[in-house]
Amino acid sequence: MVLLIAVAAGLLLTILRAKLTGRTLKPIKLKFGWLVFVAVLPQIILFQIPAIGRQIPNSVIPVILVLSQVLLLGFAAANIVIPGFWLLGLGLLANFTVIVLNKGWMPISPEIVHRILPTFPDDFPLVEQRLGYSKDWIYAYPDIHLPWLSDHFTLPEWIPYRVAFSFGDVLVALGAVWLLWSLSDPDKKETK
Repeated sequence: MVLLIAVAAGLLLTILRAKLTGRTLKPIKLKFGWLVFVAVLPQIILFQIPAIGRQIPNSVIPVILVLSQVLLLGFAAANIVIPGFWLLGLGLLANFTVIVLNKGWMPISPEIVHRILPTFPDDFPLVEQRLGYSKDWIYAYPDIHLPWLSDHFTLPEWIPYRVAFSFGDVLVALGAVWLLWSLSDPDKKETK
């Protein structure tokens, strides 16, 4: 969700910038773009389609998630010279690191689960289980390796959509905005 908001904002800002400055948007020349499709498709299938997600054993999901992250890191590394990609890659690396150090799952604490699901009963045991059909595994806060990289941020309470996200997600989103913003950068010819 955070990435979706960043992409929408980045597109809106760069289109506005291009219109106001009379520039045309430049195309992006990405290397190995197919890696994104191969990496993200399993995540969409596992985490967005509950009928499929519930059929996959919890022992298999960490392997798929880690492999998916490796492919995304490869894509970011191949495009590191493109504006925003170093920041995007740093965010992917942060997420990869915390996932690997927490048995292949994105860790989330019970406190954050209660913040994003406020109607959930306080006395319901949450620790050591998957959060719905998501990529998140609920750990007691002291058991999370690198908790500052886990899904521990939430949107402000005045925003009705409840979601948890990580520091890495923020870096990925900022990198995406930077990349999109660069589409309306002046050509080198214009600056001479």
